[in-house]
Amino acid sequence: MKFLASVYNTIQDLYLTTQPKPWHPQKPRVIQFPVNDVCNAKCQMCNIWQQKFDYQISPQELAIAVNNPLFSEVRGVGINGGEPTLRKDLAEIVDVLFTNLPKLSAIALITNSLNSSQVIERIGEIGQVIKSHSGHLDVMVSLDGVGEVHDRVRGRKGNFENAIKVIDFIQNCDLVSSRRLGCTIIKENVYGLHDLLEFALSKDIYIKYRLGLPHQRLYSQDVSEPFDLTFAEKYHLSVFLENIIRFYETSEQQKFFYKSLIGQIMYGKPRAAGCDWQHRGVTLSARGELLYCAVESKTLGSSISENSEHLYFANQDHLAAIVKTKCDTCVHDYVGLPPTRTLLNNYLNKGLLKLGINPQELKKSPLIKPVKEIKKKISFQKRMIGYGVDLAKINNSQPAQGFSRHNSEKYRVLICGWYGTETLGDKAILGGVVNSLQSALGNLELHLASLELYISEMTIQQMPELEGCYLHPITDAIKVAGTMDLVVFGGGPLMAIPNLAEMIAIFQRAVEAKVPTLIAGCGVGPLENFDYNQAIKNLLHLSSYRIYRDENSRTLAESLGICTSEDLVAEDPALTWVKSSLASLKPIENPQKSPVLLLGLRDWPYREYAPHLTVLEAEKLKNKFETEMITALTHILNKYSELSIIPFPMCTNHIGDDDRWFYRRLFRGCQDIQNRLDLSYLGAEQKPLDALKAFQSASMALTMRFHSLVFALAAGVPSIAIDYTLGKGKVKSLAEKHNVPYMSLDLITAEFLVSRFGDILNGDGQDLKYFVCPQTLKFSNAVSLFIKNLEG
Repeated sequence: MKFLASVYNTIQDLYLTTQPKPWHPQKPRVIQFPVNDVCNAKCQMCNIWQQKFDYQISPQELAIAVNNPLFSEVRGVGINGGEPTLRKDLAEIVDVLFTNLPKLSAIALITNSLNSSQVIERIGEIGQVIKSHSGHLDVMVSLDGVGEVHDRVRGRKGNFENAIKVIDFIQNCDLVSSRRLGCTIIKENVYGLHDLLEFALSKDIYIKYRLGLPHQRLYSQDVSEPFDLTFAEKYHLSVFLENIIRFYETSEQQKFFYKSLIGQIMYGKPRAAGCDWQHRGVTLSARGELLYCAVESKTLGSSISENSEHLYFANQDHLAAIVKTKCDTCVHDYVGLPPTRTLLNNYLNKGLLKLGINPQELKKSPLIKPVKEIKKKISFQKRMIGYGVDLAKINNSQPAQGFSRHNSEKYRVLICGWYGTETLGDKAILGGVVNSLQSALGNLELHLASLELYISEMTIQQMPELEGCYLHPITDAIKVAGTMDLVVFGGGPLMAIPNLAEMIAIFQRAVEAKVPTLIAGCGVGPLENFDYNQAIKNLLHLSSYRIYRDENSRTLAESLGICTSEDLVAEDPALTWVKSSLASLKPIENPQKSPVLLLGLRDWPYREYAPHLTVLEAEKLKNKFETEMITALTHILNKYSELSIIPFPMCTNHIGDDDRWFYRRLFRGCQDIQNRLDLSYLGAEQKPLDALKAFQSASMALTMRFHSLVFALAAGVPSIAIDYTLGKGKVKSLAEKHNVPYMSLDLITAEFLVSRFGDILNGDGQDLKYFVCPQTLKFSNAVSLFIKNLEG
């Protein structure tokens, strides 16, 4: 019978998700029950603590309230407050719930843990009651930061230390079935979210994040200051949540909620996440009042003196009005049924697990790889067609060789590329491209095409060179490309990724409108299968002129069938920007006398650079590399007691693999190394000019990301390079060009790193003739030559 009921509920839920909202209300499956309206904390995001005790529902009244047909399907009750453990009769309250709710199986308690001894006593009391009813107890400790950060948010000194006591208790209490931390995000703690995650990981306890919001039940509906995040704070939060989705969260439902929240806070999108309180959740207040949700619902009536079932179903118009007018903008962490596709995927994963198959391990199977390749091929072809790419037209096209001005006062320039995913190196490239174009053309009207608008918006706000820049989503960029005076692919690699389709569409539209196009300081590769390689060739073919960042890239372009006789090779545009920017910065007045090692490392993107390996083979190689890295750094720190290390993130967004997450994972559990780390660059994203100061202060650098080596070269910092492309291009080429010691990632050893670092630290590095570079065409000069050709 249970199995049949489960199947029926599954079919019912799937059907429901295909229907338009508002949905017809069902009997509630979950109750939110704030058992009191007083609190001993003084939280910034809640004003319950300002309330004076007046009246709260008694156990006897609660028995009357919940002994009603409306609650016959309730499986879970969330007990909160106020601070629920202030109630001495909390165990009696829980007993009443289990006695009167026939299908109740779980209680979820949220506590601030301020009075740790009292909280522990209450958990023990209600745990015994729940055990006697064969139920489950989930305890969530509210924790909003590490140390003083939490105490400031909660308005009470010592709250963090008391929370630790409660956490330690529930970790070892058999009466607690599951335990969690809950963080409410406001201005006070938004930049401490990752520190809190590291704390949770150290305690081996799950943490959930929610965004603070004005809330009528918390008497903060007219309060704005704690919740009024700046764009930079929203950006930081969104990137953090994207990484939580990728690296930490396992619940598909919670992942979907986070994704929905990002869309709401960055783009003002309507809420996509489900919510049980839209159709099968209810709130019971501390006074026994019945409401739909606690955020927006009016009081429906008294569950003690009135018929709750009648109140719930007789006010459907009010619930429908909430769903239609309020839910789209609600960021509360309620969850419920996700969209149909997500729900189907959830059921599929559950089914695989019941069969003893781990869905994540299944994805790594070598048997899946051919299927992925076929799907990738079909998807890319559909993408090209979807953006209107016409391969026949491309093959017969002739890119413009001269200007056709649209504006006599300013040159309208559209820059595209992998923007919306930009690393610090990409920002430097953009700065170098813009400065070189301004030098050659004069007054510019800049337009930037972006794959993820909020990431590029942050770049524009950070860089003076981009003041007044117009930002376009890709679909709009394709439309406006033909109205420009010049369209530029601004640096970075022309590599085998799906977004090539968008770049080809932009260039094709420009060529059709006789707008000249420029490949500006780009690499070529890594190459992959025929479709992607042909797409790279198409993009190169659609270019009026091409400037490569190294000779190897020109060679690869020629291997694709491109005539490169008139193409130029110049220094990377990022090098141009870094040199000029460093010249404008004041020297560090009191540089550290002790040596500083700057790390420019990254998580290894083996899917792009080692597609010939299976996932299991690649992960084994990656783990070996990271082990060698830890061994080398441990040895060096032991030998040189004054050495400090700056883990420097060249990428601080999730799309390009956020280096801050990599560093925290790499050094997790390595306490001796952690004690010598300067973590000042692993918090809020730095402006590019401020980030350069890390290179100014460095004595030497261990580089892995291509542009970390570019930055080190421009700053004159002795370096060692790790070629994560396995000899396929950019890192090896740059290292050899500047006589920098390097080794391929698959061959790297701790002995090599220790030996080379020893050369530098002992002053023997001068014999290695670092940075002896053959004369290379300056990027700005290459751009000037291009402009003269257009004008001539």
